[in-house]
Amino acid sequence: MTKLLLVSGSQRRASLNTALLRDISWRLEGRCALDMLEPAQVGLPLFDEDLEADAVVVERVAAVHRRFEGCHGIVVASPEYNGQLPPYLKNMVDWVSRLAHIDHRFDNPFGDRPVLLCSASTGWSGGAVAVPHARALFGHVGCAVLGETLCVAHAAQAWSGDGYVFDPFFDELIDRATDRILQWAEAFAQRQAEAT
Repeated sequence: MTKLLLVSGSQRRASLNTALLRDISWRLEGRCALDMLEPAQVGLPLFDEDLEADAVVVERVAAVHRRFEGCHGIVVASPEYNGQLPPYLKNMVDWVSRLAHIDHRFDNPFGDRPVLLCSASTGWSGGAVAVPHARALFGHVGCAVLGETLCVAHAAQAWSGDGYVFDPFFDELIDRATDRILQWAEAFAQRQAEAT
């Protein structure tokens, strides 16, 4: 079955971005396998090449690497901090992208995997200012980044306490974007199966 990895760029327990991923997961329920990568499951130190010799750190990186390698598509929902990506998200990608250079048993887990970029923000931009940085980052490591993005401005106002309440137009945008990431992930899974 096609599997999507859901990655939140926020470490907050009450993250609006993690809540956005849950909304997306409900829309995809039963159509594919879903894997939510929780910040507590990452636990990586700030990237430092000197730590590449630390077996404990490398094993932690390998565990996160396996989550990316085991999926056929990625949905990232991230806040923006001063118009940039959170250090937590950038740091995770930096570590995972380096593993193939540390240990040649590992490949690039980002190569050609489709990515849908999303953001929820309490401000006016909905995270749209940081999206080009996310697009550059995930494109640089080899992902196929979808043209669609989902940006939720004033996200706290759309939050009901139990879930998001969007207007019909934005609901339709989310459904189209989730359909598309699933189609791209299914195509990636098919190519992967044919190559083995």
